[in-house]
Amino acid sequence: MGAVIAIGALGGSGTRAIAQVLMDAGIYLGDSLNNANDNKLFTRLFKNPSFYNGAGKEEIQERLAIFEEYMRTDHLSPKSIKRLLKAAFDNPLARNSFTFNIRILYKTLSKPCNRQTWGWKEPNTQIYLQEIDGFFDNLKYLQVIRHGLDMAFSSNRKQLANWGYRYGIHIDEAATEQEIAYRQLEYWIQSTREVIEKGKHLRGDFLLVNHGEFCAQPEAQIDRMLNFIGADVSPEKRKALYDIPRTPRSAGRYRHHDLGIFDRSQLDFVREMGFDV
Repeated sequence: MGAVIAIGALGGSGTRAIAQVLMDAGIYLGDSLNNANDNKLFTRLFKNPSFYNGAGKEEIQERLAIFEEYMRTDHLSPKSIKRLLKAAFDNPLARNSFTFNIRILYKTLSKPCNRQTWGWKEPNTQIYLQEIDGFFDNLKYLQVIRHGLDMAFSSNRKQLANWGYRYGIHIDEAATEQEIAYRQLEYWIQSTREVIEKGKHLRGDFLLVNHGEFCAQPEAQIDRMLNFIGADVSPEKRKALYDIPRTPRSAGRYRHHDLGIFDRSQLDFVREMGFDV
């Protein structure tokens, strides 16, 4: 039996390289990816707080069924295409793309296949983890976490802006950089706690990936990931995969900032997650 592999995270956590490892290991992650290896089909269907707030279980499952049809069979029925294009058009956070629309329409002509193992990477996957686990019987989910203090001072604030309200965290124009950093860390803490708790109760399998360890210990961490997803990769191929992780230049940027703006409980949680402070 194959597996459905999903990678989620807070945006800016270094998931591009992790997705690249899986793709180079032979895992199909889609045919419409951005520079960060995000699956743009998932983005168009699900990166939409308005949809999330108003959708019931059946509506989410309907979109997951369209997503599975596209990813697993490389084909779409006319009915699915109509629903997909409407979802994309109604999503204010997804850019309309002529190339994407043509690709979608072409799926009615493609010969259906039946991929046994496939997956995707898109940070917003973590928002829908319970629904995804309820839909797929063979889910293997990887949650990537990067140092919370580096994330606090990241310029990538999209998830906080889009989903912070779920934890009562908001950004306003009057907020200072220190106030934003505080809220960024709090969002990292709350979202990490939530996804780890959800991970304990999944029907599928859950793996927490520390991005710092992924870069510092590529052999051990990549072997751990490949074993988790059940990928059969030759020793020669593994050597090439070990060369993919690179410590980003922004690693440790928190050292250039005043950590006194954070609460002790916040810093304690960062340490609890395995990061030095």
